Amino acid sequence: MSDFRDTRVGVTNAARLLGVSVTELKEAVRTEGQLRGVEPPTPIGFLGTSATQMYFRAGDVMDCADLIRRQGSKA
Repeated sequence: MSDFRDTRVGVTNAARLLGVSVTELKEAVRTEGQLRGVEPPTPIGFLGTSATQMYFRAGDVMDCADLIRRQGSKA
C-alpha cells in the first residue's frame, strides 16, 4: 500500500489541510512569499488550461501545516 505522504493533492485539498484559503495559498506560491509565517509547500506540477491548477505532494503539505500550527501556538 502506498504512503499517503506521496499522494498528489490539488490546491483545494492542500488549502484545506493547511487551514488557509485557496487564494492565500496560490498567492504565497506565486509570489514566493510566506504562508502564515512559514514557507509554503512547493507545487510538484501544474495542470489545466495555461497550467493554472497546481498540485502538491501530501507530505509537503502536512509538514507545512504542522509548522503553521507550531507558529500559531508560539503567538
